[in-house]
Amino acid sequence: MVSGDKATAQFGSLAFMATVNPRTRSVTIAPPAASVAPSIHGAERPSLSLLGNDVVRLVPSNLRMTALGAVTPNKIRVTFDVTIENKLPTLALITPTWPTPPAPYVIMFPLDVSVTSAPGGVAGGDGNTIGIGLPGTGQVVPSVNWDGTGVTGSGAPFSFFSSSTCSDRPASGCFRWVAFGDQLQPGVGRMTRTVGFDIDASVAQFRARMIVAADLVPAVSVAR
Repeated sequence: MVSGDKATAQFGSLAFMATVNPRTRSVTIAPPAASVAPSIHGAERPSLSLLGNDVVRLVPSNLRMTALGAVTPNKIRVTFDVTIENKLPTLALITPTWPTPPAPYVIMFPLDVSVTSAPGGVAGGDGNTIGIGLPGTGQVVPSVNWDGTGVTGSGAPFSFFSSSTCSDRPASGCFRWVAFGDQLQPGVGRMTRTVGFDIDASVAQFRARMIVAADLVPAVSVAR
């Protein structure tokens, strides 16, 4: 079992970094600091379920903001679309075997969120920007737009890295999540979902580290 804090430390380098600036109404997604070579074999099977930039590309679009208090008291809701693209030529993405998924789909969840200011930035790979920011003020929490499969009630906080339920330990290792279908075919497989965050009005910029989890299998094995 892995606690929430340990999961953040252990797997943070495998997360995509979304940088959101409400003042400029912009969002970028930078690739993970670490790369996981695509494989369907190997002793380190768990780490191969957390996908990096060599396997998928995340493309943000359509950032939207509500008025202060329009949805949640004293908060602004910021939402944007994320399109996931399977970059592999012969392997499909399917439900991960680890971490245990809340539903049989390709999954994405926000590992952590930090508030920053002074956006700055340097060029990143794959057409994205790696931002460098200073600590900022205010709070940011994932909103109900992380709605799982889209079914009412889906997307509630789930304990990906331990056997504890979120009702037992609601603040430890529990993350909202969104599903990208039960499979993404190689080369052309893509799907778009909306995610969101509730923020204080004082937040000038924030970053969310997002984990994508799926297993890799030969496309022929999931052909329909």
